[in-house]
Amino acid sequence: MAITARTRLVNPRLGTYFGIFFASIAALVLMALMLEQLGLSDGVIRLLMFAGPIACYIGIGVMASTRETGDYFVSGRRVPAFFNGLTLSISALGGAGFLALTGTYFSIGFDALCLGLGIVAGLLFMGVLLAPFLRKFGAYTLPSYLGRRFGSPMLRVMAAAVMAVPLLLLLAAEARFAAYASAWLTGMPESLMALTVLACTAAMVAGGGARSLTWSSAAKAIVAIFALAVCATIIAVMMSNLPLPQMTHGNVLRVLSRTEDQRGVPTFIAPLLGLEFPGDGREPLAKRFLQSFGSVGTLAFVLMSLMAGAGIAASPSLLARINPAPGIYDARKSVGWAVLITGILLLTLPAMAVFLRALLLEQVVGQPVDRLPAWFQSLQEAGIARIAGSAPTVSFSSVTFERDAALFALPLAAGFPQALVYLALAGALAAAMTGLAAAMTAAATIFSEDIVYGLRPETPPDAARINTARIGLGVATIVTVWLATVGSADPFRLFLWSLCFSASAIFPVLVLSIWWKRLNAWGAAAGMLAGAFTAAFGILLGETGAWALPGVLAGAVGLPAGVLAAMAVTRITPAPRADVLERVFEMRVPGGETLYDREVRRQRLKARPVQGP
Repeated sequence: MAITARTRLVNPRLGTYFGIFFASIAALVLMALMLEQLGLSDGVIRLLMFAGPIACYIGIGVMASTRETGDYFVSGRRVPAFFNGLTLSISALGGAGFLALTGTYFSIGFDALCLGLGIVAGLLFMGVLLAPFLRKFGAYTLPSYLGRRFGSPMLRVMAAAVMAVPLLLLLAAEARFAAYASAWLTGMPESLMALTVLACTAAMVAGGGARSLTWSSAAKAIVAIFALAVCATIIAVMMSNLPLPQMTHGNVLRVLSRTEDQRGVPTFIAPLLGLEFPGDGREPLAKRFLQSFGSVGTLAFVLMSLMAGAGIAASPSLLARINPAPGIYDARKSVGWAVLITGILLLTLPAMAVFLRALLLEQVVGQPVDRLPAWFQSLQEAGIARIAGSAPTVSFSSVTFERDAALFALPLAAGFPQALVYLALAGALAAAMTGLAAAMTAAATIFSEDIVYGLRPETPPDAARINTARIGLGVATIVTVWLATVGSADPFRLFLWSLCFSASAIFPVLVLSIWWKRLNAWGAAAGMLAGAFTAAFGILLGETGAWALPGVLAGAVGLPAGVLAAMAVTRITPAPRADVLERVFEMRVPGGETLYDREVRRQRLKARPVQGP
């Protein structure tokens, strides 16, 4: 078995460059803190915390511009495992993880753990079942992989159409999260900030495609982690005297449980398939933090974890992060780093929720309405929190809270300077823009590679492919602006629907295409269509209340439907050709040349005119 040496083209100064970037961001925050203390206007500080990091992201993206096809679509296949895993982790969480998941922990406590488990499980599924084999094949997009794996251009175009659904849902969700965070950061309307953020995101990645995406996303990931770490660490020191919120919030949680018992916080038992996540408006706090299965039923908890895991593992925007790794070994390491970073972040976000709920129980619940702390009055003035009813004292059930505001409401409650509150918002914005940029780049690449050129037998010129991808990026930006400004759907629900479609229509076919060599193009097409239509029908029935299964769990029906349809149709149609089976065997070899690169090189050699003697 031939094993090739791993690529040695990684820039050895990457750590230095990003160290300088981190120092610049830290200096920006310190300068904002000093200027605030010197009496500079709040509007200038808001603008500084918004425009400063974004200018750095755009600068990094523009400096990573390229005209090379390999650089534009797969970042030259030379991204180190750590940076690849860093961007994969923050892209998987995105604005939904930083904003909505933190608020969900704050509202329903333990029951939100099903989503955290699902995200980590999805990265594990990706690393074990999919990533090494997709990296060996090396296609630039998932539809391109399926089309070449089964030797069917029609399957390639159909797969592109099916994968457009979860990508559009994800684009709409992340765009709204980014607009929400930037609107709070700047004080501008959300519609205006949606347009601004999308224009900035497109500017970051237009010049260099995957290369610009990789390095600008690494910078955004650093800002997101830095912002979360600063806020969580300071509050951990204030509440537990130790700077490790991931390990010390357990002591606060024990005190919180006793306080909830003293305040008479109710307990509930959810039905088996019950699933009540908080919405995007102000909603009352539901139950005790540690009480299990009060908002999410036992069966729904398991199904949500599995569906979220399958959706994350098969997400077209996340799997695109596998190809920039230098080799199969590095692809595995990338996912390993992503699991580690995501695990640490998913221990920090619940700690933030615990700290905020502890402050709320200690300083607000049980207090007279006319003697509330100043920070809670500020939240009420901003519309983040409300006290319902006319009772003289505040009860737990009378407090309503906006889900997505929990992350930056905690620095306000802890009495931080405004610059640190804006830092928390800048971190959430960076996470949302990371997920948004990944989805936009994946959509643009699919538009060029699989929709425009998918049916052509020959490989088009490099310049045409890149220019078409840039046109696709512009189309994706316009469509996302429309999705982000029209309608009022909950972005967290859109994110969960995206995972549902990925789990139903993409995950079964990808797994079977690697692990079952008998699968043919007819079976793959049937599996994708059956999974997609079953998921769509299940979401419709769940959202209208026509059946007991919640809409976000429609993947629990769509995934088995996709598997059964793929296997049944494969059994009644002809077996794959010998050349198709040969690709499967080569894809399973953990080494050697990337199959896609070899195939493209052979096509170009055949197309080269023969020289005379």
